[in-house]
Amino acid sequence: MAATAKNWPIDKAPKRVELKGDKTKKPESAQHIIEFPGGAIELSRTSDDEYWAQIIVNRGWSDSDQEGIHAACGEVVDSRVDSAAGILDVPNADTMTQIAVRIRAVRSQAGAKK
Repeated sequence: MAATAKNWPIDKAPKRVELKGDKTKKPESAQHIIEFPGGAIELSRTSDDEYWAQIIVNRGWSDSDQEGIHAACGEVVDSRVDSAAGILDVPNADTMTQIAVRIRAVRSQAGAKK
């Protein structure tokens, strides 16, 4: 299912989606998107089985007759990054259109980077 996507408006999204990360055992869509008025959250699997987790802010157009991301324009009103170094502000968050983090699964503690 390499080029497939599951896309839900927030009121129709499942309460929980668990990806196993092993497409040889259970094929999974490569992309999962939950849309809400003014934005979306997207998880996309890369070709090397890593994941991009993205938060998207709709700064383009909106129409009250639409559902999901285009039901409203988004405005970032607060932001933060929690890390071992503490809680940090996201620079220029008020103008942000997207923020993304690429994540690789590390199956054992011996392989974890510090």
